[in-house]
Amino acid sequence: MSRSGPGRARDRRRRERLRDNGSAEPYTLEEIGERDGWICGLCRDPVERAHPYPHPDPRAPSLDHVRAVVSGGADTPGNVRLTHWGCNHERNSDTPLTTVEEARARIDVLRRTPGLRDHADGLSPEDMVRASLARHTPERYRARLARRVERYLQDGR
Repeated sequence: MSRSGPGRARDRRRRERLRDNGSAEPYTLEEIGERDGWICGLCRDPVERAHPYPHPDPRAPSLDHVRAVVSGGADTPGNVRLTHWGCNHERNSDTPLTTVEEARARIDVLRRTPGLRDHADGLSPEDMVRASLARHTPERYRARLARRVERYLQDGR
């Protein structure tokens, strides 16, 4: 079955980004799971291999790029971690800000974006880092995963 035009274009852009981000190294879910001790890198709870992969079960094992490909992350074992599919989906490509320099760089991007300059001028890099770290806690991922699992068990989605 072939992918549609928009899906094919999205896949092509992702492959181009991966190529631009540096060399790729082969790895498997099993290898990364063993390396990470079958513990989710986001919620810190165990990940069971028995859940069907890749989804729709939010407890299924998944691989997450620590630094998102869209943000320049490489497709190497050093940049991936084991997660639950639901935790990975929750994080999406929202890479946490951990330093004031990263926040300043993000503010600079916002300043260059039409219509966001005033918004960017009102941001504090320190506040951005605090807010980002508050959004990316194991407790938050755990709570979101529990809600996804409950909905999955009730509705089958």
